[in-house]
Amino acid sequence: MAKTLDFYFDFVSPYSYLAMTQLPKALAAYDVDINYKPVFLGALHQAQEMPSPAFIPNKAKWIHRDCHLWADHYQVPMSWPKQFPFNTIFLLRACLYIQQTQTDKVPYFVEQTFNAIWQDGLDVNNEQAVAEHFIRLGFDMNDILAGCQQANIKDGLKQTVTDAHELGLFGVPAFKVGSDVFFGQDRLMFVQKALA
Repeated sequence: MAKTLDFYFDFVSPYSYLAMTQLPKALAAYDVDINYKPVFLGALHQAQEMPSPAFIPNKAKWIHRDCHLWADHYQVPMSWPKQFPFNTIFLLRACLYIQQTQTDKVPYFVEQTFNAIWQDGLDVNNEQAVAEHFIRLGFDMNDILAGCQQANIKDGLKQTVTDAHELGLFGVPAFKVGSDVFFGQDRLMFVQKALA
C-alpha cells in the first residue's frame, strides 16, 4: 500500500525548487503518493512572527550562494530571478485549483512552473508572461483565472498556511510522512527512511 508524502512548498523558495529537482530520484524506489501542499511563505513567516530571510541582507547573500552550491552539487541549472522575492499567491491558488479539477496534471504543473521561474527566468510579476506560461502548459487561462477567485480556493491556501504553522514549520520545503516532519531540501535521506 502506497504511503503519502506531503510536500510543502512555495514557488518563491529556491530551496523548494532544489527539492523538486531531487524528488523523482529520491522517491524512485518507494511506493509513495505525493500530496502537494502549496504554502504562501510570506504568510507563514508572519504567522511565526519572523522576518523573511530575503529581507535580511547578510542572510539573503548567504542563501544565494548556498543555493548555487547545491545546484552545482546536484548538477541542475539555477538562474536567480531578476525580481526576488516575488508574490506567488496566484500561482499557489492555481495549483490548488488544478489539484481540484485536473489532479493528474499537478506534478507537471509544479515541475514546469518551478523550472520556468528558476531555470528560464519567468517574471512572475508579468501577468502576460504568466498567462503565456499557463497556455504553454495546456491550461485554459480564463478557467484558471476564474478558479483562483473561488472562495474555497482562497480559503484552501489559507488552510495550508495554518497546517504548516500547526506543524511548527517556519519555512519550506518541508515533508511529512505519517507523523514525521522534515524541514529542508537536504533532508530527503530522512524522508527515505520514513518511507522504508
